[in-house]
Amino acid sequence: MKSSLAPELLTAYLETNYFVSDDPPLLLRIGEENDDAKILLASFAVDSAAFITAWNPGSRILSEDENDARQAALLGEIEAKRLNYLVGHGERKDWLEYSYLVLGINRESARELAEQFEQNAFVWLDHSGVPELVTLA
Repeated sequence: MKSSLAPELLTAYLETNYFVSDDPPLLLRIGEENDDAKILLASFAVDSAAFITAWNPGSRILSEDENDARQAALLGEIEAKRLNYLVGHGERKDWLEYSYLVLGINRESARELAEQFEQNAFVWLDHSGVPELVTLA
């Protein structure tokens, strides 16, 4: 993976646990095949999804109110595109960011959405069931 992100930031993204609020909750780990993820995509009749947040743009820490407002704006964009989604969050040690697993979005649209919300990266999931970190920097 080629990226201009600081190595410690890239490592943090790669070591994050990405949870999708489903029943039962689904844990996505970068580079680890996940049969439950394949089943989830199939159950929505899609072959791709993107795990995207609007929190802390460019890894700048914002207040909870600012992050909540950004997340609401992201949800508005997802709904305007009439895409299905599941709520989720990324978690690592004492850090947590709320996210959405956007179902049926294509990779380029996912990139555009992540860029619109000034994110360094997003998690891409396709029919292989192997989550991939896509960096934008």
